[in-house]
Amino acid sequence: MELCYLVSISILQQVLQSQAESDTYYSLVAHDDTVTVIHYGPTGLIDQFAFPVVYRIDDVPEDEGTMMLLVATQRSREYESFWVPLESKLLHCCSTTPLA
Repeated sequence: MELCYLVSISILQQVLQSQAESDTYYSLVAHDDTVTVIHYGPTGLIDQFAFPVVYRIDDVPEDEGTMMLLVATQRSREYESFWVPLESKLLHCCSTTPLA
């Protein structure tokens, strides 16, 4: 069984920016039913992942009200470089954020 996370675009952007290094960065592109994460390095594109949009909150800015489902679907070379650090940060955020 895989863990999955329901996160907003703004939260994912914050987590990814904290993972970026001096020679890499992440870009998020929102479409109607997906959000694509693009990871760039010194020589160009490194990885690209698309996540389904599962919920939108009305009357909330798109980056905060668009919720997507993050789940690692394949164990690949990107698993160690993308999923392990991302999941570690998400687990940390979940454990330190109080529930209302």
